[in-house]
Amino acid sequence: MKVAGYGILGLSFLIFSAMAIHHQQNISLTDYRIHISTDNGMFFLNENDVKQIIQDNNYDVGKTSGDLDYNRLEKIIENNSYCENAEIKLSPDGEVNVEILQRVPVLRIINKYGVGFYLDKSGKKLPLSDKFTARVVVATGNISDSGISEDTSDAVNTSKLFQIASFICTDSFLNALIEQINVTNEGEFELIPKVGNHNILLGDEKNLSEKTEKLKIFYREGLSKVGWQQYSVINLKYANQVFATRNDVKPYAPPVIVTVPVSSTDTTKQTNH
Repeated sequence: MKVAGYGILGLSFLIFSAMAIHHQQNISLTDYRIHISTDNGMFFLNENDVKQIIQDNNYDVGKTSGDLDYNRLEKIIENNSYCENAEIKLSPDGEVNVEILQRVPVLRIINKYGVGFYLDKSGKKLPLSDKFTARVVVATGNISDSGISEDTSDAVNTSKLFQIASFICTDSFLNALIEQINVTNEGEFELIPKVGNHNILLGDEKNLSEKTEKLKIFYREGLSKVGWQQYSVINLKYANQVFATRNDVKPYAPPVIVTVPVSSTDTTKQTNH
């Protein structure tokens, strides 16, 4: 009797499971609810964009849940350049919830031909948008990368720019200060700040922590006392020193160089004027 009872219970379980699966696959799709995260300040995508992608791929309202291939639709949405991740969930009443996480640019590049594109936080290239412009550092100058993903003609330079921009993003002081990175004809990198009339010469992309720490000391010990308009170039290329070229030099005369020694053990330094 017990064996028969267990058999009946097992059969009942299978029947109810089959009914539940059948019901789950035949829920009428009533609406698509699009949720796009904008916490990171990005507005590349809007609800209409995502709904258009869904309609273009024949996932319209009125079909049943059995017609909805979750994985396929998620991948289709993620193929959009501005989408980092898409997740789809079906509610019991037939609403399809689509959660979208947008890509976050760290750098906007304008190459020497005037062509622009973004690099996101993972280094992936993104096209510019005619609907939204991300407020990120802009790179200009001697850059030949066309922005096409297959283009590797300037891959090394682009990789270095990404390294510098990523470093700037992680430092609150630099992120607030720097608005542009310029690549010189010699292939060196210089930073253009939002305040003052000077450029900051990095040289190469190496030792960014040490170089920018020298810059902070120079700002604190030098520019805070003599003013932000006194210098045209702040050179961070050399170890343990900052070379600053003053603005008040006569035309064609050798520039006045101010040397600010900096060591890792003593940050209380004086600036020669």
